[in-house]
Amino acid sequence: MRWTRVERRLSMLQWVCRAVITLTAFILLTAMGTTGGFEKAPRVEKNFAVIITDASGSKIAGEKFSAEGRIYFSGYLGMAQVMMPFDRVRELTVGEFQDRKAKVLVKLIDGTQASFEIDSKTRCYGEANFGSFMLTISEIKTIVFK
Repeated sequence: MRWTRVERRLSMLQWVCRAVITLTAFILLTAMGTTGGFEKAPRVEKNFAVIITDASGSKIAGEKFSAEGRIYFSGYLGMAQVMMPFDRVRELTVGEFQDRKAKVLVKLIDGTQASFEIDSKTRCYGEANFGSFMLTISEIKTIVFK
């Protein structure tokens, strides 16, 4: 059986349409994965109790606090990457935002202060009397360590 030129083009067009539809369906279905929620706060090896004031002024008292499941803040001071362990921090205040970073001022236990930038999408987790909570740095005003 010989195919005419029109039949070959029609066959190729059908193949391309099927490929585009299949690819589009794959992308849309995989994007439906999760809603971005969480089930519970990550487990941490040391318990840090905090009082968090969010951007709306609400306060949450919690424990088992972590930032991305870690017990330190990670950020940048100029070009240097820095880590600030929670056991040195008394209070963290979130300042202005620029691009995807937030400037934070940290009051240390020894009375000194430090300032650095942290990713504004950094997720902070903890356990409160009502259950688990999660806030991003962009949603937080202050974190006071007890």
